[in-house]
Amino acid sequence: MGFTFAGMDFPTLTCVMMFYSFIGWFYESTIFSLIEQGKFMNRGCFVGPYLPIYSVVAVLNLYLLSDVTSPMKIVLIAGLTCCAIEYVTSWTLEKLFHARYWDYSYFPLNIDGRISVVSGAFFGFAILFLVKALHPFTMIWMNRISETARLNACIVCWTIFLIDAVFTVIGMRNLNRKCKEIYDSLDQYIDKSFDKINAKAEYFNRFLIVEKSKGLVVKIKGINKRFVELETKYLKVYPSFKSTQYSDLLDKMKEAVEKKGKVFRWGKEEEEFDEFEPDEDIAIEDPLKETANE
Repeated sequence: MGFTFAGMDFPTLTCVMMFYSFIGWFYESTIFSLIEQGKFMNRGCFVGPYLPIYSVVAVLNLYLLSDVTSPMKIVLIAGLTCCAIEYVTSWTLEKLFHARYWDYSYFPLNIDGRISVVSGAFFGFAILFLVKALHPFTMIWMNRISETARLNACIVCWTIFLIDAVFTVIGMRNLNRKCKEIYDSLDQYIDKSFDKINAKAEYFNRFLIVEKSKGLVVKIKGINKRFVELETKYLKVYPSFKSTQYSDLLDKMKEAVEKKGKVFRWGKEEEEFDEFEPDEDIAIEDPLKETANE
């Protein structure tokens, strides 16, 4: 018996991974980009339309969850697995290319902006959909394709991906000037192609899923703002609070809180006020005007 993983031989596994990579790229570049940035944009670092992290997460969870039937267990295990892969991938890409390809800093309960409870829960439910619906449907169609066709598709996929991967690393790391120029030219061409689509982005913004998701993101950012306010308020109330394990992190937070406040001197007294942006509907009276009137 030859190589199999998650119940798939190598040619089938390759085709399935490429398919899920494309789905991930399509979701990130369309729906997620519209929700987060208000426009379509190329979310991948490769030239081709695929995000390998989605395929890795998908097939790894298919393998780990092969004997799990409980929906809640699937969501929990998949969420933890996705968070672990996301963290390692984010750290690796940042070290290699000195860039962040996603940031969950505005999500509550995030770790260094690389992962968060919210994103973990989302991917957990996404894997549940994959396991229960998408993958069985995908395998039905894959089984209708001949072994020869799957093998040829496997060879083509790996050839394209490996060339793209080598070209991307050389270009992004600026290891070759000519390769860098070609990569930048292709990147600009892709961006211009997305700009043409963005001319009609207002039409897509009317989709119910985009409208509802934008509202959800606003609420999540509001929750995160409350978390930050509670953290800073606690440090103000207990300025002498210390931690033996997270002393460096607490020092940075205290420094940020101190920088946030502005000190105004009036005679011998000293008061500290937080910076704030007043609501548009709040009228602020000028004290000098009142003095003049008196």
